[in-house]
Amino acid sequence: MSSPYQGALTCVTCQIVFETGDAHREHYKTDWHRYNLKRKIINLLPVDRPTFESRILNQQIKENEENSKSSIYCTICKKSYNSQKSFDSHTSSKQHKTLALQSDNEHKDIGVPAAKKIVKPVENKLVEESDDEYEDVDDDEEWGEVVSENNPIVNNICLFCPQSSENLLQNIKHMSDTHSFFIPDIEYLVDMKGLLVYLGEKVCQGFMCLWCNDSGKNFHSIESAQAHMIDKGHTKMIHEGEALLEYSDFYDYSSSYPADTSVDDYRIVEDVNSQLILPSGTRIGKRSLMRYYRQNLNPNHDWEAMKETKLNKVINHYRHVGWTGTFPAAAARKARDLKVMRQVQTKMYMQLGVKANKFQKHFRQQVNF
Repeated sequence: MSSPYQGALTCVTCQIVFETGDAHREHYKTDWHRYNLKRKIINLLPVDRPTFESRILNQQIKENEENSKSSIYCTICKKSYNSQKSFDSHTSSKQHKTLALQSDNEHKDIGVPAAKKIVKPVENKLVEESDDEYEDVDDDEEWGEVVSENNPIVNNICLFCPQSSENLLQNIKHMSDTHSFFIPDIEYLVDMKGLLVYLGEKVCQGFMCLWCNDSGKNFHSIESAQAHMIDKGHTKMIHEGEALLEYSDFYDYSSSYPADTSVDDYRIVEDVNSQLILPSGTRIGKRSLMRYYRQNLNPNHDWEAMKETKLNKVINHYRHVGWTGTFPAAAARKARDLKVMRQVQTKMYMQLGVKANKFQKHFRQQVNF
């Protein structure tokens, strides 16, 4: 008897199953998924979504209590921040640095933190922000709550040495030129920033070698782990065997599947839980999401296109230094291996769920209403 989840899309880290490919891809962008990735590095079990949301709510309540009396204001960008952490992330953004160079405040008060002052709490209101500010938030502040402060990638620092770069692309170029570090199967990568941040967590929190992984020597500091990788020539990322399953959340090998598979069927209906797509192409959304449909967002910003452009820049740099790409046969082999491992894991999850159901000795209504 086959599993009811046979061939279904699953998240290995969060241990959940998806009905559509779009829901599967959108899940990878959530803070819940990234939080479980961080727990996975230190060998902790994942938490379910209600538990994660309750922890976030408790953390927000705690931060609101600490910042209820004052906030930090940036005189250059004319924006206020409720915590020192968010303000520090803002000051390191490209938008703030550009405006700081154009501002006269730096010339008037040299040596004085003119970008910071205490202001009274203001009422909640809608504020129109430029598109560049949203771009910087996506690059610099998105990972603030789920990633360690000393993560080298978030701080634009090399994974293998203390070298600092201006941005993520320059950091990737440094690692490839200096340490010969190349992201494997980059053509099938769907979350480049997420993968690099995950590698940064393994180095700065787990003190792990990216090539030895769990099977190698244990280190007690980030410096000793980096020295090992440089001395042994392990400035590379293992992406075979069990490591395929570990990094599967960041890759999509569907383009390497044979043409007769039904993987592309998941792309026919987009976001089936919130939209209905008619044969004419018209989209009908839920009434409960009307507040989001009415938002006046910039239609010219295509975030996926921006991420794809950044990925293409990395690919072009790799080709410039002699990288020839991934062979289709090798990618198809990895896709088959990954599919088998996911099927085995799904079967184990089902057996574990059946075993857990046997612990229930009495009937309990499985609804909340």
